[in-house]
Amino acid sequence: MHWDQMTATPDELRKRATRLRRGVGQIGILESILSAAEGPWLGAMDADGRGTAELRMHLAGRYRVTAVVTSAGKLSMVALSTPAPGRDHERVLSLKPALRKGWDDGEPMPKQPRWLDYLVDWVRAASTDVDPRAVLAWHLDGADRRLAAMNETIESLRLSLSEREQLRDEVAAEVTRLRTELDALGPAN
Repeated sequence: MHWDQMTATPDELRKRATRLRRGVGQIGILESILSAAEGPWLGAMDADGRGTAELRMHLAGRYRVTAVVTSAGKLSMVALSTPAPGRDHERVLSLKPALRKGWDDGEPMPKQPRWLDYLVDWVRAASTDVDPRAVLAWHLDGADRRLAAMNETIESLRLSLSEREQLRDEVAAEVTRLRTELDALGPAN
């Protein structure tokens, strides 16, 4: 799911988390994350058939977080993206070493029992970093892109309609010519 398609507020996500009706540990993990999300976070939540829940949220498109929680109430993967000068800075906490990203000797990846604390602290810090002006600018940028796409679609439809009208006029002229020729031959025998 693309970040622009995430529209649920933290309150709506809390309701969805409760509806998942998974293990108490899983709901507790999700509630901890959502409680730290102050401000205009938007997101989406999915659950697979095995009871794993995936929470995806973003804050004005600048801060993005994905958290995968097992039915046993453990974080199995966390992806965090923070705006950094010139590029996004991404970190991934994962049980699978091949998926881990953004950690080095300067800041080693926290051990799995500390992932929730790290994630909640990160969400809380991100919540204080984005002001209402940045949120409005992000929404305006998205609306501008949608408007430009709509204008392009409308212009394309106008050109297509103009071409079809021209073809219609050519077919109408052919019908008139054929009708005139038929009338000139007189009545059928």
